[in-house]
Amino acid sequence: MSLSPSLKYFDFFFVLRPMLFFPGWSTLLAGYLITSKNQWFWDFTQIKATNYLEISILLFVFMAAMGGSFLLNQLKDIETDLKNKKLFILSENHISKKSAIIETAILFGLALILALLQNSAVFIATLIFIIITGYAYNFKPFELKDKPVGSLLANAAMGWLAFSIGWFAVNDFGWLVFLDAIPYLFFNTALYFFTTIPDIEGDRKSKKRTLAVLFGEKYVINIAVACYVISLIASVILLDYPAIIFTTLSLPFFISVFRNKTIAAAIKTTKFSILFFALAVCLKIPFYFILMITIFGLTKWYFRMRFNYNYPNFKGD
Repeated sequence: MSLSPSLKYFDFFFVLRPMLFFPGWSTLLAGYLITSKNQWFWDFTQIKATNYLEISILLFVFMAAMGGSFLLNQLKDIETDLKNKKLFILSENHISKKSAIIETAILFGLALILALLQNSAVFIATLIFIIITGYAYNFKPFELKDKPVGSLLANAAMGWLAFSIGWFAVNDFGWLVFLDAIPYLFFNTALYFFTTIPDIEGDRKSKKRTLAVLFGEKYVINIAVACYVISLIASVILLDYPAIIFTTLSLPFFISVFRNKTIAAAIKTTKFSILFFALAVCLKIPFYFILMITIFGLTKWYFRMRFNYNYPNFKGD
């Protein structure tokens, strides 16, 4: 499938699925910015005073933790990914399994070392994230990804841990970390439900018991919309302005998917919701917008040149 072997060394970065960093990064940054949740945007003085080194380290920590977990998931799901015709960098052996394992170990090591340099709470949250998403999600005796309720709880935990890593970077541990996370937890969980829908056929052939396989796409869409409504209401009650921004902008897409109950509508809602979430963060951290554009452009260029594949896009596929 490869058209440009000269780009093969980029495989080691793009196999990490960098476009999926943004939901995690945005959630982490939302936790980091929580002390200014009652502001729509930052003024120039606040932007200038931002600790960009600290933010960059946190983003790298979570990128390494997410990337390593994604690699373990792909290593475990090679057969399913082939049937679903996705994630072909590893499933079609553009990167060997041995290389992927080595890369995973390096990423996890870097994530934990840099997290420890932040503070103990950030380290513990990062370690728990790796244990859940890297080990318990994929391997026995847990294999949460193959269990309907286990998969749901694991993905919800992933979202909360992403938020908490940012939150703990600027706050001491307290019960507010749970309350503040509610809009983000339910919004990300809604998007998780949508991600299970396109893989129904491949998961069914591989005998995976996801909620979408067990109950069908219409049921899952209804549950996702319910989670979204909770997120919207919670963001208003908590006066979390960034959350109000992205939940409000996402409203037309959730209405559309609720009415149409189609896979295309679910995919489009997911893509635009992730975008709106990230743009809400950009109102306070403008450099995040530059990072978004850069990774989006590089990813599109890489997949076009390497595989003649149109990814990423905002279509319903």
